[in-house]
Amino acid sequence: MAGQQPQRNFAHSVQPQRRSAFSSWLPMSQWSTAQVPNSAWADENFLLGAGMAVFQPATLKVVVVWEKEKKYWFLPKGRKDVGESLEQAALREAYEESGYRVEFLPVYTQTSAPGPQSNPNAPWLPNCEPIFINTASYPQRKRRNSTMSPGEYLTFWYIGQIPADAVREEGTGMPDEVNYETHLLSVEEATKKLFPNEARVVAYAWMLYEFTLNKQQGLMEGSDSGFSLRPASI
Repeated sequence: MAGQQPQRNFAHSVQPQRRSAFSSWLPMSQWSTAQVPNSAWADENFLLGAGMAVFQPATLKVVVVWEKEKKYWFLPKGRKDVGESLEQAALREAYEESGYRVEFLPVYTQTSAPGPQSNPNAPWLPNCEPIFINTASYPQRKRRNSTMSPGEYLTFWYIGQIPADAVREEGTGMPDEVNYETHLLSVEEATKKLFPNEARVVAYAWMLYEFTLNKQQGLMEGSDSGFSLRPASI
């Protein structure tokens, strides 16, 4: 966790919008949209993907990709391949789309996942669990010689890191990704350039990373007063 101490919280710039269509469902945290009805989807009606908010701890910057032809900013992400885990997909997509060899960045999270019997305290320790999920509906579309049904695309987001001396590799992307340019931006600049859903991912990941640095500093100094992880009020 080497690096400078972060100074700012950017949650105020990425407030989530509630889904008015489900106004009778309970609101959740300030980072999340409201609950949705219980649903069930067959495999022909969903896609699983993974993405990463990748920080460079030495500079406190985040990796953001620019599509120079279509002119938009985004975080590395993509669909999971058959036989691939979500974690493997996140690392692969980060490498392919950014050109950087990325590692997971363990942070204190607010995961609801239980700890294994071998380590029941794992949820309250730095971990590499997904920290965010986005969903996006997609329409019926053609694929090869068939028509694919409409469905839901679920993207699981992780936090990654690159070292201070990271060198970007060229030619790591797919043929349709040749227009990608990778940039290291401040968190403030990134949250302004990204679409709202991805800006929220960066802001939330930053909050967790900032908390982790402060928590670890407190533990080293013997001044930690116990575990309490709640984002600052918006």
